Amino acid sequence: MNKKWITIGILIITLVLTARELTLLPDGNLHTYILDVGQGDSILIVTPSGKQILIDGGPDLATLEQLGKRMSFFDRSIDLVALTHPHVDHMTALPDVLKRYDVGNLLIAMTESENSRYKSFLAEASNQNIRVILPNPNEDVDIGDGIILDVIHPCSYCDLDTNNSSVVLRALYKEHSILLTGDIEEEAELSILRSGADISSNILKAAHHGSRTSSSTGFLLEVSPKQALISVGEDNSYGHPSPEVIARLNDMNISIKSTKDDGTIHISLK
Repeated sequence: MNKKWITIGILIITLVLTARELTLLPDGNLHTYILDVGQGDSILIVTPSGKQILIDGGPDLATLEQLGKRMSFFDRSIDLVALTHPHVDHMTALPDVLKRYDVGNLLIAMTESENSRYKSFLAEASNQNIRVILPNPNEDVDIGDGIILDVIHPCSYCDLDTNNSSVVLRALYKEHSILLTGDIEEEAELSILRSGADISSNILKAAHHGSRTSSSTGFLLEVSPKQALISVGEDNSYGHPSPEVIARLNDMNISIKSTKDDGTIHISLK
């Protein structure tokens, strides 16, 4: 009798795991996940053929848990890891990501920082001899599957602080576009507007967790998104997202989703 129930239990577990793996197979759509990692940023993009792009690594190791939920148990490769800037709320899990996954490329601005996790990240990347792509607004990053990462910022001649030096990417796929803004504030937004770069996008990942220092009116008008996504922790000490930013988005009829209210945000584009 015991052997019978053990066999049944093993069969049930096998069926559950198989069903889960089947749901993670490529389905021909572009999937973007604003991962629920608390007060920080971590974004996973999965291409129609199953390539993975990770942008930022959150404030702790929650990114690893979130990746485990959205990647096959047997999939240990990430095609590109991008770091917008070396603040702990955007990169704490990244050294461990490099150890756990076979990462093909890094997109990183090589900003100077005394952050110990950043130093560990760079050391691990060097030890593994991972190819580094320096963000250049004059050079797009072709991911394949019809997906282009248009590098908007930072500019080589800008003298800006760490937040305002965040790498800003515009993900392009068919008629869709998603603007990923790191932690830029109004100073960088103005610099981008002055550059004349095309930042019009259907979807905006609101900068700096919805801080009042970001998402200025002029910037939002130029982006003209239908939807704004905010990565933010519940009951955070910063008061993010700012009521001013929420009001601004509402006044412009931009729908809002936040990880604080909605958990991991999943956008699927055909």
